[in-house]
Order: sequence, then C-alpha cells, then structure tokens
Amino acid sequence: MNKTLFLVPLLLLIGTGVYLFQGQKGNLENLVPVNFQQYENCTMSFPNPYPYFPCSQDSGYIDAYNHFMNATYSPQACRNYIIYKQYNILTTKLINQNNYFFNCYITEEVRQIANFNECFFKHFYAPYYLTCAGFDIYAYPPYTPYSIDN
Repeated sequence: MNKTLFLVPLLLLIGTGVYLFQGQKGNLENLVPVNFQQYENCTMSFPNPYPYFPCSQDSGYIDAYNHFMNATYSPQACRNYIIYKQYNILTTKLINQNNYFFNCYITEEVRQIANFNECFFKHFYAPYYLTCAGFDIYAYPPYTPYSIDN
C-alpha cells in the first residue's frame, strides 16, 4: 500500500514532465502573427536610417549592411519567401507561412550578421525584420547583446 502511494505521484510527475518537454518548440515562432498588409504598413512607418541616424554613416554600419545584403545564408529559404511574397503581397496572408520569412531573415546565422554593428541592428535589422514581422523577442537579450529599448 505504501509503495502504491509513493508510485502514483511519482508517475504523475514523470508524465507531466514528459508532456511539458514534448510541448516545447525548437525555434520560437512569431509571437504575433503578421500579415503582408500589416508588415508593409509597419515598415513604411520607419524612416530610412541613412539620413536620420548619424551612426548609419559609420563604416561599421555600412560593413554590416553590405554583409547582411550579400550574405549567402539559406538562399533556398529566401527564394521560397520571395516567391511566396510575390503571390501574396497584396493579401492578408501571414508573412511567415511555412517559416519562409524566419528561415530567410531570422535564423541564428542571420542574427549573428545583424549583431555585427549596434547601429545596424537597432536602426535597420530589428525594426524591419524583427519588430514588424512579429519576432520582437529576438530584439532583446539573450538573443542579442543589444536592446532596442535604449
């Protein structure tokens, strides 16, 4: 009898742990699903960083921008996103359908490139690719050494 009283809570605890562990996701999904219309409206609300932020004229910003634009990160994922975008840009479909947006612009490799320069991260990458796309969580530590709040 005593063994049964001990075993039932133990099995329940193990079962709960397994259930919760399997429910975790490897990659964070966008916390706020964003459609193309919302994304376009959001990105249009930001000024072009170049004339408005003095740091955008520094060589570090320019190097980070060029590296970001010319990087060979997951070209297939970006092709998939571009094709998907061409057919759906004027719709209310979600921009991250099938993780196309994430796999092109938000992967760890891409975020490492974006973190190369604080100005580039705060005034270009984070607003356009994280905040507007619903991936705000990546705009703060521990995913980046910077915080878009300051």
